[in-house]
Amino acid sequence: MTLPRIVEMRLDEWPMQALEAALEFRPPQAEALRDVPPLWHWLYFLRTARRSQMGVDGHPADPDLVDPADPRRRMFASARVHFERPLELGHTASMRESILRTRDTQGRAGPLRIVTFEYQYLQHGELCIREERDIVYLPGAAGANAGGAAGAYAGGAAGANAAGTGGAEPPTGSITVFTPDPVLLFRFSALTFNAHRIHYDQRYAQEAEGYRERIVHGPLIAILLAELLRGRELGRPRRFEFRAQQPLFVNEPIRLSCTTAGDQITLRAVNPSGAIAMEAHAWM
Repeated sequence: MTLPRIVEMRLDEWPMQALEAALEFRPPQAEALRDVPPLWHWLYFLRTARRSQMGVDGHPADPDLVDPADPRRRMFASARVHFERPLELGHTASMRESILRTRDTQGRAGPLRIVTFEYQYLQHGELCIREERDIVYLPGAAGANAGGAAGAYAGGAAGANAAGTGGAEPPTGSITVFTPDPVLLFRFSALTFNAHRIHYDQRYAQEAEGYRERIVHGPLIAILLAELLRGRELGRPRRFEFRAQQPLFVNEPIRLSCTTAGDQITLRAVNPSGAIAMEAHAWM
């Protein structure tokens, strides 16, 4: 991986139309095909590693970040996103990717490596979005009864931004139930050029990484949570943070809840057993 990486591109309508179709969303008419909704910028500026550069898990091999002789599982664990202004469709924008910090620590499953990336998105010479993204590398397989990478990360020494233990029911509030199927996971992988095999290769997810089924993408869950704000016409967030705590599996219903306290909104994705799988906070 060569960083910093700077990419410039025109923001076309098609990726948004494709995700709307995959999710069967009908966006508010005022926003349709004009601005990029919160977190949908993940459809653009994608890293396009060559096939010869891919690791066994389907991710680009990054020897600068992880020793190839020390295979580790990888997960998109958390992010903190600041929105200054919307990205406009039909115009050119640029993205700058860099590494903010790398640190090794101890988690429930053993030693962790946490790499924090920074992304800056600019358009018309102005900063539109600034994002910090935590990628976690964990050793070994998840184990048949383990919570997986997200559970190991949440239970370990993952830093000062911990968002809870992930064991409680969500508070009473506005709740939506969503069940992701294999087709949705495949289409989201394709739209984000994410070849991580835990999302579409059942045998790999079970035998190589120790999960009981294919895993729902963390960014997909975060987008669904952010869409609760848009669907309830709560406005655009100026800041959005989320943290994965438990894995969510294909073909299992996910409860998405939204509660408000002042200018802060708490959003949660809850698995069928009642555990919080992802918690997010939005400041409007």
